[in-house]
Amino acid sequence: MPEIPVRRRYLVNRLKQLRIEAGLTQDEVAAAMGWDRGKMNRLEQRHFKRLNAADVIALAALYKAGDEEARALAQIARDTKKVSWWYRYSDVFAGPFISLEAEAERIEEFSALLVPGLFQTAHYTQALMERSLGVNLAPDEMQTRLKVRAERQRSVLERATPPHMWVILDEAVLRRQVGGVEVMRAQIAHLVELSDRPTIDIQVLPFDVGAHAANGFQFLTFRFGGSDAVTYIETDQDGLYVEEAEKIARYTLVFDRLQATAMSVEDSVRFMEALTQ
Repeated sequence: MPEIPVRRRYLVNRLKQLRIEAGLTQDEVAAAMGWDRGKMNRLEQRHFKRLNAADVIALAALYKAGDEEARALAQIARDTKKVSWWYRYSDVFAGPFISLEAEAERIEEFSALLVPGLFQTAHYTQALMERSLGVNLAPDEMQTRLKVRAERQRSVLERATPPHMWVILDEAVLRRQVGGVEVMRAQIAHLVELSDRPTIDIQVLPFDVGAHAANGFQFLTFRFGGSDAVTYIETDQDGLYVEEAEKIARYTLVFDRLQATAMSVEDSVRFMEALTQ
């Protein structure tokens, strides 16, 4: 399977979503654009070499997307002509991340600070939002965000074929009292429940291992079948997406070493169960 840049993946997914929201079929769009239906199918299956900005603008207009979004999508089309890249997302961070998460067949994640978003309980998430710097949410907006987070979790974890998730948690993630003792007890109990699923493996990296292969950073890798993968490296603001095979191989090696250093899956479950007592 050829490597598909994350920007192009996001572009195609967003155009398809806009088409569906506009209530148009592939045949209707092809007719309006003067294309054969095969071209529309290839577009939405990502079986194309490039999509020019003019076509993106025309599609966005047909789908009645806003001018600002149309310009942003057209710029992505221009940028995807680059062969390789190390690309920062900020304004559209949630878009590509959620899109990758929704498609991944396997997700490998190392978290040194917090419980991963897909595994968070509502009370844990709320406690994070309440203490985040610069975040001052009205009660109704808080509830909206919690509802969206829950929907995101269901869309990934409860789908017909959920991704296989292998998550390594630094012991600090479990020790930090986000929301207080009771919230953390319920959060850790939820992690234990999730670990019962055949598609979820959780390992704990204990304090006593000392220095390890991922000192100073945390990351996750989305895998889509074959060699198609994207690694996301979390930073304090926006984060980095990595596509080059040789760079992804480095993070794969780091993850393999973390797996070997961490407690086994079975011991990790027992460790987490003890924390809920």
